[in-house]
Amino acid sequence: MSEVDYVERDVRLGWALYEAQPTNPEIARIALRVLAEHPSLSGMRILLAKHRYRCGEVAEAREILQAVVGLRDERSLGAARELVSLEQHQEDHTEALRWSRYVLREEQDRWHDWMDLGGLTALTGEFEEGWKLLDDAVAMCARTDADSLPLALVRRALFLLRSLAPPERFGPAAEEAVRADPSSEFIAIPLIWAYLHQGRFTDAEELALRLLRLDPTDESLAVPLTMIRNLRATLAEEGQTLDDLHRAGVFERLWSELRDERLGVDLASALSALDGVMPAELRAVLRPPADEETAQEGNLNAEIAMWHAGQAPGAGRAWGLPGDFRLMSSEEVAAMDAAIEADPASYPQWRNEEVSDNYSQVMTDDAGGYLIELMTGRVVIRRSGAEDEPVAESLAAWFWDRVAAFGGHNPRPHASS
Repeated sequence: MSEVDYVERDVRLGWALYEAQPTNPEIARIALRVLAEHPSLSGMRILLAKHRYRCGEVAEAREILQAVVGLRDERSLGAARELVSLEQHQEDHTEALRWSRYVLREEQDRWHDWMDLGGLTALTGEFEEGWKLLDDAVAMCARTDADSLPLALVRRALFLLRSLAPPERFGPAAEEAVRADPSSEFIAIPLIWAYLHQGRFTDAEELALRLLRLDPTDESLAVPLTMIRNLRATLAEEGQTLDDLHRAGVFERLWSELRDERLGVDLASALSALDGVMPAELRAVLRPPADEETAQEGNLNAEIAMWHAGQAPGAGRAWGLPGDFRLMSSEEVAAMDAAIEADPASYPQWRNEEVSDNYSQVMTDDAGGYLIELMTGRVVIRRSGAEDEPVAESLAAWFWDRVAAFGGHNPRPHASS
């Protein structure tokens, strides 16, 4: 066997092994052996970088890929595309966008590259421009690579989901993706909740049933289906309908929470991130967590209660926000609710006559002001004799803002839902 044959064998073996076992240490040995004899084979450097990344050695993978780009050979563009992917996975969307633009300066005829540009443009805050680029990438795929259209539709829907696109934009794109690829569960399940957000209850039920027929064991599909049916029965007894809940904003909140959970930017994730960056002054005045049973039965948001079940009175300044609001305890909320129930005329701003009036107290400034979560999930400050003051689109968003204020990373794109 000639030396060329041995090299080709090792190249094929290295890539085949990566496809089967990307963290297998033999991959690095093969790549380094080939490069020791043939340093010009940049493809093996890319293989080594991908292997290093899968082994958790991100900085080394990045360095290798950047070096290949710098060679300006036939593999440099491929290395740049790998950097787009690497930085996306590291959630450094600004850096990923920089590499995406670099790729498109070199070559403009691949829809995948335009899809990355659109998605990353949206993820860095230019939503309308980015979402239009995603549509353009789908159209380009339809013209130039029709066989890949199902993939393009799924990728567009995923980018829309990741950039917190509103259901009115995500829904139609997800419908196209599901029609093209019915097995795409990651798209189909959010689509069910997007239908609920839009008041399309029959569509949501039919899609859940169709997907359950494909996989009867999928509990994530059974949840919305069971919820729809149970709600219909309960509301009918009370003389109400699903449309009444839709008008109250209940399904808007369910969609937002499902989306945030899928993306790892939900309330629980925000509280966990906050633990890593909160100042010692704040940590010192927070009460210990409640156990799960106590939290579920108490008057507080259960996730917050299992994080910290309140805060010392008068210690709101530790949050570093105007108004010195601090977390309420379950006992404080229960006492306040009892007082309102005993004398509702004295608390006209706390009316609770309709579904849309439901709220949950979260914080107080100890001077008659309360930070509350509305039925829609939105967060406002409520004071006697004043209009509600909007604060955040959700508790998750409010706590992510606190993470950022304390120097942590806020992964939520700054989009309105």
